[in-house]
Amino acid sequence: MSTRQPRISIARLAHAIRSAPWAFWRKDYSLLPNTSHPSSPDLSKHGPIRRRLVQTSLICLGLLLIFSLFSYRHYHHSVDPYKQWEHIQSQADYSSDIEDPMWGLTEEMGWVQSSEKGLADLGTIAEEKYRLGPTDPHTYFNRLYEFASSLPTMIRLHAQAELYYHLPPKSNFLPAPPAPFSQPPSMISYKHIHQTDKTFKNSEETRAWVNMNKADGWTLNFLDDQAAAAWTKDLFHDTDIEWAWDYMHRGVLRADFLRYLLPLVQGGVYSDVDTLPLRPIEQWGHVRVEYLDISVTDGSDWRSKLSTYPAVIVAIDVDVHAKKGWDKEWPRAVDICQWTLASVPNHPIFLDAVRRVVNSTRVVEAWEIWRAEEIVKLEEAGEDASDLRGQHRDHAMSVMEWTGPGLFSDSVMAFLLARYHVTWHRLRGLDHPLRIGDVLILPITAFSPGGEADFGAEGPDSPQANVLHESKEFVQPN
Repeated sequence: MSTRQPRISIARLAHAIRSAPWAFWRKDYSLLPNTSHPSSPDLSKHGPIRRRLVQTSLICLGLLLIFSLFSYRHYHHSVDPYKQWEHIQSQADYSSDIEDPMWGLTEEMGWVQSSEKGLADLGTIAEEKYRLGPTDPHTYFNRLYEFASSLPTMIRLHAQAELYYHLPPKSNFLPAPPAPFSQPPSMISYKHIHQTDKTFKNSEETRAWVNMNKADGWTLNFLDDQAAAAWTKDLFHDTDIEWAWDYMHRGVLRADFLRYLLPLVQGGVYSDVDTLPLRPIEQWGHVRVEYLDISVTDGSDWRSKLSTYPAVIVAIDVDVHAKKGWDKEWPRAVDICQWTLASVPNHPIFLDAVRRVVNSTRVVEAWEIWRAEEIVKLEEAGEDASDLRGQHRDHAMSVMEWTGPGLFSDSVMAFLLARYHVTWHRLRGLDHPLRIGDVLILPITAFSPGGEADFGAEGPDSPQANVLHESKEFVQPN
């Protein structure tokens, strides 16, 4: 549905003013009241002067009308769209590509995956790979609320307020914020492009991110290793987050951690330095968008409550169709990409990702304590402890599970299940953007064009492709 207003032609409007019935100034002065008295005695003696005055006044009125119409149009289109909560069907400004958005069903409503997708039954091993934890809304939100209590005051207040605002309708198991905290509900209101590396190289890829998005107001926030450590310690001093940061022994772990912390605090887009944007951020996810019917969780008026733009944008990275032995190569059957991601500040998905990183670090710490104690026991018993001595933190937990895409996928899937009753099965074989409440899930082609043939991704020339990862190593799929 289009809400575009017709163009206003100045020439046509001027003609209308001249030819309108009330345009008496044009030629018929007999319409002036006989009792009219000019404001100046001198003007009453000079008909041509008075005629010019009347003509000038009415022309000014016409120009004022034109200006008023244009001012209304400018105001109408300059209102911040990210603060407006609109009916989906009136969102023509979202994208010219979305003429007739698709309306999708949830699994609870009887949705069944198409047999034409070639998706095999992956069995219980696929289910067991996910480590979602409790996903009933009461336990899920209370667990995050408790974790937020350990954060610095201002971050805590905002995070807990957002948890309250994300509760299912008519839920009251979290305390209301002590004061109303309002923030724009859409990711594109937070125009930060976050990147990190050991040092700033101003690479071709980084320049592409800046140049492609600066017209829309996006700016680069680059943190090298030293700046990232200083930012984290300054903001999260004497918290579990600072402890986990210091405990991590590899840069890749901290880089993963940072990509959750930055959106949690500041919002915006994070993308690795070896990614290349194929289209501007504000054009992501505009082609063939499907809106999932969430009336089961949010009531019959759910459409009117959606913000025009999503709060979170993430994409599929692994989408196993039928590949044998997939579980030896990838952490989840449907994996969420984390080399590029986007969010508003304080979203539950990113709060949960940070919580999970802290917990994973505690697990590794507990393993190290056990390892040290076990070595002592073995050596006191005269047994060989060399194998155990040769094991280190990477033996306790892989990067994929400690901070990487396995952990992030669990954070996304847990939120979708706890909040909207949507499981990972609903995302299999996805070849178009899927809007689930305030989260937009992009298909695998969006951030991972090409790659593994079994996953069904299209190439970088697809209208669904937005970002190219490791662009110098990309090979066009057959």
